[in-house]
Amino acid sequence: MKRILILAFALMAGSLCAQAQQDNTLTPEEVAAGWKLLWDGKTTDGWRGAKLDAFPDHGWNIKDGILSVEPSGGGESTNGGDIVTIRQYTNFILSVDFKLTKGANSGIKYFVQTDLNKGEGSAIGCEFQILDDENHPDAKLGVAGNRTLGSLYDLIKADKENAPFDFDGFNTAVVKVDGAHVEHWLNGVKIVEYERDNQEFNALVAYSKYKVWPNFGNFKSGHILLQDHGDNVFYKNIKIKELPEQRGSADFKIGVAGFTYREFNIDQTLKYLSQLGIKYFSVKDWWLPLDASKKKMDAFKKKCADYGIEGYILGPIYMNDKEEVDKTFAYAQRYGAKMFIGVPAYEMLDYTIQKVKETGIKVAIHTHGPDGAAFPDIRTIVEKVKDPTLGIGCCMDLGHTFRSGMDVAGDILKFKDWIYDIHIKDESAADKSGNTIEMGRGQMDFVEIVKALRAIDYQGVVSLEFEKDGDDPHSGVSESIGYLRAVCDIVK
Repeated sequence: MKRILILAFALMAGSLCAQAQQDNTLTPEEVAAGWKLLWDGKTTDGWRGAKLDAFPDHGWNIKDGILSVEPSGGGESTNGGDIVTIRQYTNFILSVDFKLTKGANSGIKYFVQTDLNKGEGSAIGCEFQILDDENHPDAKLGVAGNRTLGSLYDLIKADKENAPFDFDGFNTAVVKVDGAHVEHWLNGVKIVEYERDNQEFNALVAYSKYKVWPNFGNFKSGHILLQDHGDNVFYKNIKIKELPEQRGSADFKIGVAGFTYREFNIDQTLKYLSQLGIKYFSVKDWWLPLDASKKKMDAFKKKCADYGIEGYILGPIYMNDKEEVDKTFAYAQRYGAKMFIGVPAYEMLDYTIQKVKETGIKVAIHTHGPDGAAFPDIRTIVEKVKDPTLGIGCCMDLGHTFRSGMDVAGDILKFKDWIYDIHIKDESAADKSGNTIEMGRGQMDFVEIVKALRAIDYQGVVSLEFEKDGDDPHSGVSESIGYLRAVCDIVK
């Protein structure tokens, strides 16, 4: 009898605790942990129409602590329209309870840019798909199920095998964003995980409906959105926990140019880069020859991925005749590259432009400074190519720019439309006598350089090309990477 009474009191206590947590409220523990309500359960405060200055005057309903999309025939944003948070968010954990009706479609979007789509349809952003998979036709569209419930819509299918789901009740969707790393969770089970703003993610976008929207999914911040897709869907307990913003150096993709490790095999190189937390490097042909088969390339990319590193670009590759141009573009095509670092002979420039037009693969011409090589600086590229829309741009070597007596930060600002890739280093002098030295020990002003890169919203990789100490570059590379990260942090 005593045991029964204890059990009864325990159940009663649990019931009271459960009742104490009312919908659209936060517990003291949640408040202490940094959670905030995005919706108070009563008003439209903090929200507006995605294409309006105010909250829609129809199409959405608030009743008994539930925010619902009113049914209007299944049209995409044709009734009240999508709603978004007034604020934008960068790093966060978003939690939303939702309930479907039969055949319903909606979505929870993040990194939404309301200025992208001014026309018909929904506002543009990454989407946690909200869908009745059994009864809505969209579940069978897309590729391999990437439009089903919980998926990163039209990009990555959700793995819901172990995720519980109650069609007749409320379920909890969670989106976790920490810099480039994103996760989708459904009822406590992780169903999607991906890294954005890299080659793999951009390739997915290129084969999706979002390919027409510039920089899709790679914006630093954006609005949170609830979608009006014309079906009856219910939302409550919408809350967010903002995470500490990453260091300023996280704004840049800091990499290493392959020439730095010219005396090392690929396994040694990847090991050293991994130890430094480097995720990007340029691939030289001594690791991956120009006649490498696609099978060997795939094995090479897998090896890199096993270290958490991406061979984000090929080159530099020198092209002195048509045969070499053809061979290089075929090499890039087998690799799946959208761009490579190339140095065509001046007389091969027109033919290179023709190949860019034929293949869609861009060329970043590496600058070589005042030592007599072709394309000494970005001005030469601009002068000879003339049109930045032709797909021929610049891999701007900042050290060689400095040795040429140029204003490095000024050139970044002036020629921003031509810059495809960056090689960074410090130099001992602002003339031809200058040599590569550990960053911070030389004469270059990296504070102004980083400010200029931020000013143009540079989205590419900044790769250290450490030409010093070819047989043993590790300490210099480590010092230089640390210095670059510190400068990025300081001038954020």
